[in-house]
Amino acid sequence: MDEYTRKRVIRKIREAHNLCKIQSITFFRDGSGVEFIYTDPVGDHGPPCLMSSSLNIEDAMEAISGMRLKIGDIPTTLKIEK
Repeated sequence: MDEYTRKRVIRKIREAHNLCKIQSITFFRDGSGVEFIYTDPVGDHGPPCLMSSSLNIEDAMEAISGMRLKIGDIPTTLKIEK
C-alpha cells in the first residue's frame, strides 16, 4: 500500500470511529494485522457504503491510538481470529 492510500485509510477509520460507524475490528490470529469494517459516509463514489480495510499491525495501532474501544457502548464488535 502506498503512503497516500495508507494515510487515507487511517483517516477514514478514525472518522468512522468518531461517527460511531465501525461495525467490527478483527485482529488476525498471527498478529500480522487488523481488519476494520465500517460505514464510510461518502464512500469512494459519493453515497455511504460499507467498507472493509486491512492494515498491518503498526498502521492499525496508529489508526486506533487514542480511541476508547468499549464493547457495548458503541456498535462495535471486537474480535480476535481463532
